[in-house]
Amino acid sequence: MKPISNKGNRLIIYLDQFSTSGIFESEVKEWKLIRELIIEGVKRGVYLCPMSSEHFIESSQKENKKAIYIDNEFYKISNGYSFKSELLITSQLISSLIRGNNITLKTFLHENIIKDILANNENFRAFDEIKKKLNVKIEEGTIVSNKLREYARHISIDKTTKNSLIDTHKSISVSRFINRLKDLINDEPTTMRGVKFPSGEIPHWIDLIIFQLLNKHKINRKEIEQLIVHLQKYGFRNIPTLDIRTSISAIISVDNKKENVNDQIDIMRASTGLPISDLFLTDKQRKSEIIELELDRKYNTKVFSGTKKDLEELIVELNRIKTAYKKNK
Repeated sequence: MKPISNKGNRLIIYLDQFSTSGIFESEVKEWKLIRELIIEGVKRGVYLCPMSSEHFIESSQKENKKAIYIDNEFYKISNGYSFKSELLITSQLISSLIRGNNITLKTFLHENIIKDILANNENFRAFDEIKKKLNVKIEEGTIVSNKLREYARHISIDKTTKNSLIDTHKSISVSRFINRLKDLINDEPTTMRGVKFPSGEIPHWIDLIIFQLLNKHKINRKEIEQLIVHLQKYGFRNIPTLDIRTSISAIISVDNKKENVNDQIDIMRASTGLPISDLFLTDKQRKSEIIELELDRKYNTKVFSGTKKDLEELIVELNRIKTAYKKNK
């Protein structure tokens, strides 16, 4: 499956948490100019800036009035669009892959979402609770690996070895997925497995995807067999969300970087946002990883961080698009 790119309509800009704070709160001249250019472009029908569930989760950690303000301003430039969850997108991508269906913006985006979501106190508390639970689970789930990474951090490896380790890391995830699909073929129980943490169990990520495929997309035995064959040949190469998730997870692991809840949120953002975004704003570390993995090239996405140099380059790019739009009118 060819990765989707934006096809002739509005250019998609993905804004993560730091960029929404910069655009809507910062007095730095670069951010103020970026805000003006984006708002103008949205009004002219040039840009679309979909919201995301991660935005609601992270904004719920801000002071209530600030969170509501940013949420309201973000909604204005979203035109009522929001990214679907990673689970929904992934299951749809897999279903479309094996059935030969087109991948469209509707695969990735909800339309006509309600506004002022964080102005509702119940919603605000619910997203705050989700963030707290994520903090606990990620801390529990990474405690051993983070300790091992501390000991291995001083070890340097060459580029070839690093790429080989990244590929191995990704192939392990593919193999686990294939083995679980084979369980279905062999009529093994399809009950949801739990991953145990001191604070309780959570469903295994593979089983969540399979549950969605079985119950929403009604995937059948023949299609499961087709999916196994495809994964054996191509891995996650043609399933953008899983391709991006396993790639970034792999490079974090191989670089022996300590992993926290913000890393997981960044991975969710990249997995859902990179495949269809024309401009993607993320932090400096994530940008470096995306460039090194060449995911920006694969998904034809220009990636920017919050450094002064990147903000200046983003302004140049937004002005270039503005000029090109005027010439085409």
